Amino acid sequence: MLMAGAGSAALAACGGGGDIAESGADVTGVAKAATTSASPDGTVIPSATSIVDASGNTWTLVSSRVTKNGAGVATGSSSPLSLILWYGGVIYAKNSAGTWYKNGSTWTSIGTVGPRTTAAAAPAAAAPLFYGMNGHMAYGTGIYKTLGPAAQLAMLKDLGVTNYRADVASDGMAQVIADALRGPFANSGVSILPVLNPLSCGWSPNASESTSYTLGYNLAVGSTKVLKGLVKYIECGNELDVALKISGNGSEYNHWSPTMWGSFRGVIRGMIDGVKAIDPTINCGVNVGIPMAYGALQMLWRGVTPNGTTAGLSNAAAIRWDFTTYHWYHSSGDILCGWNNNACQDVLQVLKDSFGKPIWLTEWGWTGGVDQGQTAADYVTKTLTEYRSIKDKYNLQSVMMYCMIDSSYGLIQADGATKNPAYAAFKNFVAANPVS
Repeated sequence: MLMAGAGSAALAACGGGGDIAESGADVTGVAKAATTSASPDGTVIPSATSIVDASGNTWTLVSSRVTKNGAGVATGSSSPLSLILWYGGVIYAKNSAGTWYKNGSTWTSIGTVGPRTTAAAAPAAAAPLFYGMNGHMAYGTGIYKTLGPAAQLAMLKDLGVTNYRADVASDGMAQVIADALRGPFANSGVSILPVLNPLSCGWSPNASESTSYTLGYNLAVGSTKVLKGLVKYIECGNELDVALKISGNGSEYNHWSPTMWGSFRGVIRGMIDGVKAIDPTINCGVNVGIPMAYGALQMLWRGVTPNGTTAGLSNAAAIRWDFTTYHWYHSSGDILCGWNNNACQDVLQVLKDSFGKPIWLTEWGWTGGVDQGQTAADYVTKTLTEYRSIKDKYNLQSVMMYCMIDSSYGLIQADGATKNPAYAAFKNFVAANPVS
């Protein structure tokens, strides 16, 4: 079945394939537009007679069939086509039965809800964000790719998850998320948190601050253009602090590399600026991955550069974000009692006092390879109980478990089907403890 589908897709992409409603039509020649000026966003045929896309291709509707530069296009519809729409940089077609089709590497059906409706409705339809989950929706290979967005959404809905974190390192990965938000995730009550990952697109902690700024800015601009209007939150970076710690646990300024700091600061500042340049209404979050590395966040916030002293050097512009994100795993103990200088340190209180912003734990989970079976399930129940009980005290808005599918950390094993005992623990807790 999969092989047949792949063959049909390849044939259609090469201009072949046969659609019941699209064979034998009399297609008049329409040359590719001489100008590359695209039609206004939202242009519809009819009443327009043609649409020019961003690449200068001319689209028309002739004898109930879509044409591109005068050649008939196979959309996959079994009913006559009645409408073509240019929206959000994408060509869509609607047939007489009310089903929409989206142009891409191949045409795909997106159901009976049009893209203009889903794009507007997706953010507003989001449920409370508290119960979250990590996944890798935009990966080009592996189980997440095999399952696809609709199957992942079904798992999330079964668990009671309302906030799904997915990494983005290119415009193409952002497009996968955008397609999901316009498709299966539209009006589902499950939002997606894109996390920009410059480590996956060439960022080096040894680069100059200006080079890193440009890389972060370009990544954010490209991704946000694709996601604008679909997401309210973007996390800028993922555990970029790890390579910079040269001593201690990360809580003090002199624990951090003076030579690498500029690159770290630059890429984060670039990502925030890039997101805001495209859509200033999107909220940006910043994280660290080392358990006690709040010292790095404090330096960014206060405009301090490490110089080997406990005070650092106050010589940089302060960086501001809209929500503080943090990672905490079982191996680090209890986040309310992080061990620092032989004393119990309430890390959430430090984050609240330092930045005064909502807190998201964008990764939490058991210790992979150590916690298994019922031990992992018990940890999930215990941790969710704690986080729910303290969410209002610390303005803890979302806790996103790592992760849905993984051989060591997943509620579901790497085959994408076998559920670990922790799956039921998570699901049962959420069902019994709703958050409004």
